[in-house]
Amino acid sequence: MSKKVQVISFQSLTGNSGAGMARLGHMLSTELHKRGILQDFIIHSKGKFDTAFPSQPVSAFSRYYLFVINKLVAILSVPAYKSRYLQEVLFDWFCQWRLKKGTAILFSTNPFMQRTFRRAKKLGMLVVLLPGTPEENYIFNIVDEENKKTGIHATDAYTYKKRLNYYNKSIQYVDKVIAPHPVVLTSYKEAKHKAEIVTIVGHMTPDLKPVTTVAKNDATFHVGYVAHTVLLKGLHYLLAAWKDINELGIQNIMLHIGGNADEPMKNYIDKHFKGLVNVKWHGHVSDIPAFMQQLDLLVVPSLVDAGPSTPLEAAYNSIPSIITDHCGSYELLIRNNPGCWVIPIRDKDAIKERILFAYNNTDICKQTGEYARYNMQTYSMESFMQELADYLESKV
Repeated sequence: MSKKVQVISFQSLTGNSGAGMARLGHMLSTELHKRGILQDFIIHSKGKFDTAFPSQPVSAFSRYYLFVINKLVAILSVPAYKSRYLQEVLFDWFCQWRLKKGTAILFSTNPFMQRTFRRAKKLGMLVVLLPGTPEENYIFNIVDEENKKTGIHATDAYTYKKRLNYYNKSIQYVDKVIAPHPVVLTSYKEAKHKAEIVTIVGHMTPDLKPVTTVAKNDATFHVGYVAHTVLLKGLHYLLAAWKDINELGIQNIMLHIGGNADEPMKNYIDKHFKGLVNVKWHGHVSDIPAFMQQLDLLVVPSLVDAGPSTPLEAAYNSIPSIITDHCGSYELLIRNNPGCWVIPIRDKDAIKERILFAYNNTDICKQTGEYARYNMQTYSMESFMQELADYLESKV
């Protein structure tokens, strides 16, 4: 049997597309299949989605156990991090039996694969990981530090030690880690795992529909933030900066907060930022393009985030971003003429200064937004997939 590549993704193929990192797996599998070196693509569940290449769910029962788990979570109020961990362990257990003898490479976008990676090594496979997030211990340390600073002590997926231990047992079997942008590269270098780190720069951009930039008619400068807010999103640093801006008495400036917050963050915000003015709380945002179109500037203050899509969606709408250097997306936005301003994490003063700079220099702000859109329009995800496929083909 000829040597081939098995691609696995913890996410699923839904009605007509891949969800999350399954989209990367789908695109890469398409390219590998063209080259005749794809064994198959293993995903969590397949729904009604079919592929032009060999693909299969990790188990014939995965759709059913995922349904049951989600029902139990809703009925019993099981914490999301425990549900996630259970799904990851089940996926790993089933996935180990999907490995095929004679396969040269196992390519995964999910690092929580202790049993699968171990069996792959026993079968003589090269284990290649392209992680969807920065290194897990790196994230844990940032969250732990922030918990101590804020007094928030909620457990989530990144601070659940049982899950972190599973990761640490899994990563020891990985031969190559592909780093697609600086925050993944830095975090894995600091971790000093035995795996070789390979830099292949690229991004998973959102699936965006064509838009027409709408001219704004009012004299107010609109600043935005949108995310499901957990501690890692860094919203509290933006709000601290906004509190300082409030003290300047500027009237024609407005902050739009999109998305809901988990309970610990909601309580923290209510306690520390209740008196802020010129803030509109939108709650859940179902129409992201419409939200972006009302803005002049987006702020992405995340403490660590592999590749947030919101600054890319903003760029697509000619909106520049203030984004931290721990967000992978900034690498795409600063290409050519920079379409964003990159700041350190946990720096409310830097956020304040950049917001005020954009407010006082609207022509520069608009031009930066046009640069951001150009960087999005000239980026090719297909080229990224071809480079990944070139690397894997060279190892088969």
